[in-house]
Amino acid sequence: MKIRILFIIVFFILGCTKEVEKNVQISFSKSTAISTAVELASPGVVGIYRSQEIVMRTWGGYRNLKPVSSNGSGFLVSEDGYILTNAHNIKDNFLRPSVITTDINITVVIPGGDAFKATIVGLDMISDIALLKIDGKKFDYCKIGDSDDVKVGEWAIALGNPRNLISNAQYQPIASAGIVSAINADFSLDSQSGKLLDNMIQTDASLNPGNSGGPLIDANGSVIGINTFIKADSQNLGFAIPINFAKKIADELKLKGVIDRRVSIGFSANRILYGENRDQVGLFIDKVDYSDTARNEELYRGDIIVAAEGYKVESLDEIKAVLIKLDLRAGDDIKLTVVRENDLLDVNLTLGEVWKIEV
Repeated sequence: MKIRILFIIVFFILGCTKEVEKNVQISFSKSTAISTAVELASPGVVGIYRSQEIVMRTWGGYRNLKPVSSNGSGFLVSEDGYILTNAHNIKDNFLRPSVITTDINITVVIPGGDAFKATIVGLDMISDIALLKIDGKKFDYCKIGDSDDVKVGEWAIALGNPRNLISNAQYQPIASAGIVSAINADFSLDSQSGKLLDNMIQTDASLNPGNSGGPLIDANGSVIGINTFIKADSQNLGFAIPINFAKKIADELKLKGVIDRRVSIGFSANRILYGENRDQVGLFIDKVDYSDTARNEELYRGDIIVAAEGYKVESLDEIKAVLIKLDLRAGDDIKLTVVRENDLLDVNLTLGEVWKIEV
């Protein structure tokens, strides 16, 4: 009996020891992965400071308002000084028509405290992406990862300048760690801000005002997203733009300076009630312009559009939202679902370069 009790005690102690060792290994692995990732990415993370004079048009002329200043985050993506950040760090899109703004002054501070005046290469308020440039060579920059490979549950580390705290830390980026909580978080087109908040990476890594524009990195120190916003009145609900999408926008901004979403659809349509009981809604095509740059040979007058790429549509504005959501441009194809003589058909439309609706 005593031998059996002793055996049980020894077995229990060994089991607990193994569990403790396992927990220690996990903890060590986590801390090592995070600290190594932060060490790899931090040299490329920057603080971004905006200043701008604001003038208001009044009945008596003009009145100077208090200058606008803000801080945010960004990260270098090349050794010659190109920087990715959020567009809302650079420009407000909610100012009233009576407000006149002067030139935007952007200062970038790299780790260690050196400051540079930045040039705005281009920005896109819809995707909330901006590309900046500072003069110089051989800058440390962040390694770009592949957001298509991101998995729920993997480590996620946010780096940046929350509440301008890098000024208290020798301008080294502030780090917070968590996991990828979800992928493909879809907020669609925000009607108030006009931003496309789609396919976002959700993380429980702590984000605060000022983190916007900074990198969300994986355990290898590679950028998988751009920290963009937090859910109001909640805790640890942060969202980042996938880096693959951000890179696509940045490449176009570098090439053209703007994102040109103007397209031609080659037809006009009006909202209509149809069906036996007139209880269904669609878009009745009343004119098809076959001479338009859009290739629309599969569409006919009298077709009723009910969906675009699987999304239900009841207005041209909703078609516009689908084009923006899918980031479609002139030359791209879009699948329209139409009702034709009581049959439901899918037809293809190639978007043209001359636009009838501007998106």
